[in-house]
Amino acid sequence: MFVDVSSERIQLLRQRGHEAVPVDQLSNAGCDVFLVSVPTPTVRGEVDLAVVRHATAAVGQAMAASAGWPVFVLRSTVPPGTTEELVIPILERVTGGSTARDFGVCMNPEFLRAASAEQDFLAPRVIVVGGNDQRSRDALIGVYASWNDVPLIEMNLRTAEGTKYVANLFNAAKISFFNEMGRVLRAFGADPDVAFAAVVYGAEGLWNPTYGTRWGTPFGGMCLPKDASGFLGFLTAMGMEEMVPMLKATITVNEETAKEYSAA
Repeated sequence: MFVDVSSERIQLLRQRGHEAVPVDQLSNAGCDVFLVSVPTPTVRGEVDLAVVRHATAAVGQAMAASAGWPVFVLRSTVPPGTTEELVIPILERVTGGSTARDFGVCMNPEFLRAASAEQDFLAPRVIVVGGNDQRSRDALIGVYASWNDVPLIEMNLRTAEGTKYVANLFNAAKISFFNEMGRVLRAFGADPDVAFAAVVYGAEGLWNPTYGTRWGTPFGGMCLPKDASGFLGFLTAMGMEEMVPMLKATITVNEETAKEYSAA
């Protein structure tokens, strides 16, 4: 069953054969697991959680009317700590109960692209189940039982919240990196598109999904440190240092990581 604040969206869902009701009828829906996906826009440089607050209170009222052991599942992108510090207190206040004892809470970040959200939901690449108690996680795992061929990773609430930001920001950093390198190549008369087509096959970071994903270890070896500093030195000598802020930041982060690594 779908629940929405938009009457137009409810009508569209019904036309497509789905059961859909407005928020004020949620308490009569008879649901045991509530998957909540609402906007979390950035306003004046901060994540606006107003809609999360309203949705949590509305779902909490429906959970209070539940005869079973309901589970609240947040799917929206929120900063680590939001579920514990905002969502759970609201649910406990509205329901009069206690998390884990009277109801479950999970974080289940969605990895959906705007242009193909429905297809991505039906055919996920991974299912992340975040929860601080096994009963909550098991309840959500049951919802995804038919997706038995999809990797399912269990973790706590804060890790699940952080996972979504890491995924999105990795995509953002990758796009900006190639834009930065593209500007540099064009400045030397090289063709970025042709170069990047070869990089897809040659750079291990693009064809090996686990490359570089172990936290706390600086990059080293024969090539990466010398090539990063060498190329930056070359561009600096050419008066082009300001074109590569990501390259400079990459070297800085690696130097800081190396210090932390050696001190550990």
